[in-house]
Amino acid sequence: MYKDKVSVFLPSSFISETRDLKLKTSKVGMIGRALAVFRIDNVVIYNDGHNGDYAEKDADFISEILGYMNTPQYLRKRAYPIKELLKHVGILPPLRTPHHPTDDEPKVGDYRQGFTVKRNKKGTFVDIGMENLAFCKEQLTVNKIFSFKVTKIAKEVIVTPDEPDDVYWGYNVISTNKSLKNSLKLINPDFVVSTTRYGNLINSIFDELNYKVDKSQSIAILFGGPYSSIEDNISSSKWDICELNTIPNQGTETVRTEEAVVATLSLFNLMR
Repeated sequence: MYKDKVSVFLPSSFISETRDLKLKTSKVGMIGRALAVFRIDNVVIYNDGHNGDYAEKDADFISEILGYMNTPQYLRKRAYPIKELLKHVGILPPLRTPHHPTDDEPKVGDYRQGFTVKRNKKGTFVDIGMENLAFCKEQLTVNKIFSFKVTKIAKEVIVTPDEPDDVYWGYNVISTNKSLKNSLKLINPDFVVSTTRYGNLINSIFDELNYKVDKSQSIAILFGGPYSSIEDNISSSKWDICELNTIPNQGTETVRTEEAVVATLSLFNLMR
């Protein structure tokens, strides 16, 4: 069911129309929710050259908010100390994905994300949202989030690094501060979809697109920012490219990046 690895590419400039922290948080929140609803594997933040000195700072903000949203509520205090950038995270919608459990106590066989707190010669102590720390008999990097399977619950809760392969387990956030083409090389997809109002209308090539999506192992869906469509020359012998208009006959002069993401991913969801 999840054989395709789908990556969404966003420009850091998509929040550059405003300096208002609450509005920026809201815009990124729409993206994070869409990524989860449509089971996206990776979100890559690239530098499209349209927000000047703010490019890296905006990319860091987008990454921070998306990472916060993807982190289970019981780990957020450990993983995200209080800071100004997170001032308005209270307005973010919850993801309610399988890796954000609502029950407090896990059972043997359950999967949980955990935050590595400390380690000794025998292994690593992990916070998986229980009253006491769980223990993993492997030496893991501390202050990081990993996925675990609960293998034993007794006086001590034992976990092993693992994640389920039959449910959606969240997205990875990758911030590159590189051009779009150089960012694509990090994922190395075999099929690239560049979204633009000047592309092929999706209803005119739907069957062909559906076929390409079905045979592809790694798909990259690219979005531009508020000032222009995708400008980079992204051609490569390593991947097939399709320019696509996913909002034919749009009723507004422009479509915001977050709106384009929701519209586009809802269509690709039909093909997965």
